[in-house]
Amino acid sequence: MAIRIKGYKWEFNLIESPEINAWCMPGGKVAVYTGILKITKDDAGLATVMGHEIAHAIAQHSAERASQMTVAQVGGGLAGAAVGNKSESTQAIVNQLYGIGAQGLYVLPNSRKQELEADKMGLSFMAMAGYNPQNAVGFWQRMAAASEGAQKPPVFLSTHPTDESRIAQNPRDLPEAMKYYKK
Repeated sequence: MAIRIKGYKWEFNLIESPEINAWCMPGGKVAVYTGILKITKDDAGLATVMGHEIAHAIAQHSAERASQMTVAQVGGGLAGAAVGNKSESTQAIVNQLYGIGAQGLYVLPNSRKQELEADKMGLSFMAMAGYNPQNAVGFWQRMAAASEGAQKPPVFLSTHPTDESRIAQNPRDLPEAMKYYKK
């Protein structure tokens, strides 16, 4: 693992914005928006967010996404070539169906899987930093409450798992993370 992240230049930035968000770029650049601080409530909540974002960097999710997009584009090119001698309307229909299918059946499910993986790894990272990973459940419950009533896309069109699935998965991931927590 250490060799994989050798050369990362970790950088943590707080961005003044009411948006409830955080993100990580390849190489360890993490941004947390001030809007999420009302949800984190305390250091343990913030450790949940930071552990999650650090996990995305360490798991190299952005590189995985780029590879997945390349595979989807190659598939689209092959589908286009297969109907290249058909009418323009047939080509358009095939291209649209392929695009919807690739997103719904390949790209987005992998994105949701990466989010759950970052949640799981993030628990261990927060534990290693001295924060009780059991506090993460409360953070995800607060996140769910904050988005209550908001219009969300159907699960199959979402880049993130449902709040319910995250909250349910969290306790299943806790035993591994607790191995790293020193009271």
